[in-house]
Amino acid sequence: MRYNTILTFLSLFAFTMLFSCTQEPNTASTSGSLQLGYAEINYTPRVGLNMVGNYRGDDYASRGIHDSLYAKAIVAEGQDGKKTAVMSVDICNINEEAVAFLRDYIASNSDLEPNDVMIHATHTHSGPESKLEAPEAKEYLSRAADAVVDASKQLRPTRLLAGRTMEHRVSHNRRLRAVDGTTHMVWESFEPGFIVESLGSIDPEMITISFEQDGELQGSLINFGCHPTTLTGNNWLYSADYPGYLTESVQKVRGKDFASMFLNGACGNVTQVDHEAGFIDTYQECQRIGYILGVAALEAINTAEPLADNNTVQVSQERVPLKKMTISDEQLAWAEEVMERVAREGMPPLQPDGIPDEVYAQKWIDMYKVQNEYDSLEVQVVQIGEMAIVGLPGEMFNEFGVYIKKNSPFENTMVVGLANDAAGYFPTKVSFTQGPEGFTPMITGYETTPGTTYYDIGAGELLAESAVRQLKELRQAM
Repeated sequence: MRYNTILTFLSLFAFTMLFSCTQEPNTASTSGSLQLGYAEINYTPRVGLNMVGNYRGDDYASRGIHDSLYAKAIVAEGQDGKKTAVMSVDICNINEEAVAFLRDYIASNSDLEPNDVMIHATHTHSGPESKLEAPEAKEYLSRAADAVVDASKQLRPTRLLAGRTMEHRVSHNRRLRAVDGTTHMVWESFEPGFIVESLGSIDPEMITISFEQDGELQGSLINFGCHPTTLTGNNWLYSADYPGYLTESVQKVRGKDFASMFLNGACGNVTQVDHEAGFIDTYQECQRIGYILGVAALEAINTAEPLADNNTVQVSQERVPLKKMTISDEQLAWAEEVMERVAREGMPPLQPDGIPDEVYAQKWIDMYKVQNEYDSLEVQVVQIGEMAIVGLPGEMFNEFGVYIKKNSPFENTMVVGLANDAAGYFPTKVSFTQGPEGFTPMITGYETTPGTTYYDIGAGELLAESAVRQLKELRQAM
């Protein structure tokens, strides 16, 4: 159901807040061996710098600030002194080069080792660039990394509590099958009856890991998978999108000092757009989604159960070799023809969502030159007591997140996308078959189009298997 205004929902939320305030999770004394620190920093860059997310023609410059952008971090230390950090940043993505810069910065300003730090982008499409060569990028990225440095100074004895709930109302699979067998995306416009079904599932599970210090709940990590793309290329103001409102709603109930740190899940094929209702790219829609998820988070926080005593901290990494995607001669010919037209007519104007053929054409030409090469991508697993966080280096389809959680030996496993790199989309094998036979530029949908995905079919499965393998090894090492 879509509300015409936010007021109706706010009334419902006010009732939920009252209900939430009457409940407290089951608490007891803190064990004292596991240490945890939390910090957050408003890192919002100056207005006028380029935004990232959506095709915007030849003008990406921000016009103002709708709501601030934050970097949030936890640092955990086990009983043997092993430390790790997880940082979440309101930004579209952070590439491998920028991650290396941030890890080195953190290591130079704390006692954390670079490889013990996980860097995660919430994926708002209304944030700044993360390329180090972008104007002032090193300055605002360093400011964001100070959240980890500050958190490392706030270590206190901590007990963890895990909660979970299901929220089906805000997320939808982005891929749609039409009556003619073609695959379409939710942001397109359709005639009644043209769309038959969704080509895939969603993961409605929300997991919270709350931390209690000195007998009081101080904050929670909130893991849920859905694209923060409520705001499209029509928006020119910095915004955290719905994750910012999620935080706001939780703090309206728990207090402004309650730590609310969002970790976006495997959401490569999951969106907030209901194709039957159409695209609603307003701040009110961001608030509606964020507040609904905030209510779900509060339910999970308020019904959380303490985790068993386990004061170990471990970090695991594996570099997974992946072959770059093959570009056929037919695809190359199409791309060269398109770029010849660009040379005559120039690039197309702004469009609210999606990517024009002209952008794909240049990508295909570049990809053709390196299609026989391999990359080595990082999959990282952080274990803190009886919970684990899996960091995957791109936009993973939600089915991979479900698979990893189902096969993890840790009952409370959070799966996080766009962690430590931004290596494009990782669709499932079957998604590459969801379309008619024959060549067209976007035969099986946006996420499976070369230039949106960069590695051969099966790459996502290899990353997911690496995560499960590492989780099992960490459990055995405890």
